[in-house]
Amino acid sequence: MIILVKIVMTAATLCYAAGLAMRHRNNDLHRKLMAAGFILTAGIAVVLVAGVNIFGATYGPSPWLISLTGGEGDARVVLIIHRIFATLTLLLLIAQVYAGIRRLPYHKTLFKAVIPTWLITYISGLSIFI
Repeated sequence: MIILVKIVMTAATLCYAAGLAMRHRNNDLHRKLMAAGFILTAGIAVVLVAGVNIFGATYGPSPWLISLTGGEGDARVVLIIHRIFATLTLLLLIAQVYAGIRRLPYHKTLFKAVIPTWLITYISGLSIFI
């Protein structure tokens, strides 16, 4: 399951990057790409929550993280921090989408927080989970 998550999150990241590049050139394409990225993100979040809580799927820390932190227990703390950060990122992303749909002025400034938190969550998720 974790491979599927990484593939979908990569596709979402590519949609977000392309949508960001189009924001000044083609607003319609910007909206479509961002919507695609958000649908992928929301969909995989549902799959993750359902997989873990309903179907008992498990995933753990990567071996390099275990050796870096000195043990699996400490590595799991890093995973918990990642999950908290991912939840914050998803909430920021929802606010960003809402502001974009409603054409609220903070949509243009909120992305300054959304982009770094998304990238941190995406890159850490790619590297710390197996």
